[in-house]
Amino acid sequence: MTGDAGGSGDRRGARRDRRRPPPPRSGAAVRLIWRLSRASVVARTVLVGVLLGLSWAIVLVAGGTQTAFPHVFYLPVLVAALTGGPVGGLVAASVATLLCGPAMPLDAAASTPQDPANWLIRGGCFLLAGGIVGTSTVSLRRGFEDELSARLADELEQVLADRSTEETRDWEQRIRATMQVSDYRILFQPIVRLEDGRTIAMEALSRFGDDADASPEGWFRRAADLGIGVELELAVVAAALTRSAGLPAGIALSVNASPALIMDPRFVALVARHPERELIVEVTEHAVVDDYTRLNDAVDRLRTLDVRLAVDDAGAGFASLRHVVRLQPDLIKLDVSLTRGLRDDPVRRPLAVSLLQFAQRTGSRLIAEGIDTAGDLATWRDLGAHAAQGYHLGPPEPLPSDLASLLRPWGGNA
Repeated sequence: MTGDAGGSGDRRGARRDRRRPPPPRSGAAVRLIWRLSRASVVARTVLVGVLLGLSWAIVLVAGGTQTAFPHVFYLPVLVAALTGGPVGGLVAASVATLLCGPAMPLDAAASTPQDPANWLIRGGCFLLAGGIVGTSTVSLRRGFEDELSARLADELEQVLADRSTEETRDWEQRIRATMQVSDYRILFQPIVRLEDGRTIAMEALSRFGDDADASPEGWFRRAADLGIGVELELAVVAAALTRSAGLPAGIALSVNASPALIMDPRFVALVARHPERELIVEVTEHAVVDDYTRLNDAVDRLRTLDVRLAVDDAGAGFASLRHVVRLQPDLIKLDVSLTRGLRDDPVRRPLAVSLLQFAQRTGSRLIAEGIDTAGDLATWRDLGAHAAQGYHLGPPEPLPSDLASLLRPWGGNA
């Protein structure tokens, strides 16, 4: 990210010039024909009609078809063929045949008529010229249009690529600057034990900026695409550990971590620097993990530091359920798609009950996420969930100045 800005701009400009497609190779004549063919039918008809009339007048004034001037009729025929294709060429040739045949004397001064054989032969030449030139023109015009379309497509692709590159560069600078000055907020949302209403953990949630495109998921996704996702996660987790330093004993800090972060030695080293902290690590990655052996090894190292593992958004898809089976978590956090409005749902309720029973039989504890109403809270308390989290129990917000207040049971008597 260092170096002279002007030099960088020059290099980008040079790369852009090298990638720019060459201009169409078609000559000026072809481009002129193409432009004329794009004119309206009325304009082309008027042009050809004027040329036919002028040709008839020239031949008549010159003395009739006994002179060489009948060849001027090729001009309107060719113009019609070049602008209107074979149809235009044949129509103009037919009109030229009539004007230079029955409508034109052999000798204008003596009004001597032409031999029909002569003007029919001349008309055949007009028709042949109009048809051949018209057909060739269509082929040339299509080739020019294809070439022009390909050039426009290349230009559009280049513009989009440049814009994407610029946007990527801007996002990388923005993310790195944010990490450098810790320009993000860490909010905390309580996880409440349903048995007695006491807060057993505070989940750290990050917030970046205030733009519409600055959702936490968007920031982490862009950082991962840029290859700095783990760095951003490390910075956020470090900030959460620092800002929650005064949490009372018995209240754990819960942080989100992708498998890539969990397997990074820097994360284990960061956790090891806080041996006094009660820590829960929530696996947040929804993508399939290819190497569970390596991930389990990393989890084992964290467990030697008394870190508990939770699988987040369980039930949201195949990947999260696979995490439950392969990682044997201490805590299973059910996704909101399974926790909300469950009481009278004949499909989701049996699935939720099955996951609850699975957790109990495997030694895990189940936490219901997204509990935003008293009804949902009562449902999960009756089902026997260990804890719950959601706006009904408390929104994400900064830690209170009186941290001891977190020890008081939840006011809704969970």
